[in-house]
Amino acid sequence: MSERVKKVYSFYAHTYDSFFGKILEHGRYVAFNMMNVKPNEKILEVGVGTGLSLPLYPKEVDITGIDISQEMLDKAEAKKQYYGLSNINLYNMDASSMNFPDNVFDKVIASHVITVVTDPLRALNEIKRVCKKGGEIFILNYVGSNNKMISTIERLISPLRDRLGLGKHFDLDDLLNNARLSIECEYRVNILKMCRLVKCKNVCA
Repeated sequence: MSERVKKVYSFYAHTYDSFFGKILEHGRYVAFNMMNVKPNEKILEVGVGTGLSLPLYPKEVDITGIDISQEMLDKAEAKKQYYGLSNINLYNMDASSMNFPDNVFDKVIASHVITVVTDPLRALNEIKRVCKKGGEIFILNYVGSNNKMISTIERLISPLRDRLGLGKHFDLDDLLNNARLSIECEYRVNILKMCRLVKCKNVCA
């Protein structure tokens, strides 16, 4: 991920919970319920941010969270300490180049990450690599409106969104197809249903 995006999210760290926390709350809860975590599973959160979802997990689940912004991770670490979440490990790491062995995690979730990384396909292939074969991959991301007029406007302002670190316009279906991932189920979530949550099975190496 570029240094620019890292700086942007380091800046957002101070206000992220109060602003984005509420806006994206619905998708966060739907994603957690869709994951249906089981005791002793190993879960990876790619782009864990300030750790808003960490208190949702039961303590018998092994959670690993990574983020490119140390300032965001500092906020997540504070939540870990506040809630006594000894089952959580946090790392400063790039989603496009993770320092984990192959086939480690039962489930991997990437929330609002794929559109902001420099190379989305590379990041998705990294997610596949660290996820166990037969494991589950969850992608939650802003994809825009189904309305053609609004969608056209969104494409026009995509360069501005990218500069603000909010992600660029992209085709999620094309990306998943290139990564050889097929959707098992999906939901539209958050305000105006402008975010898409998909569940895929990691069946291909």
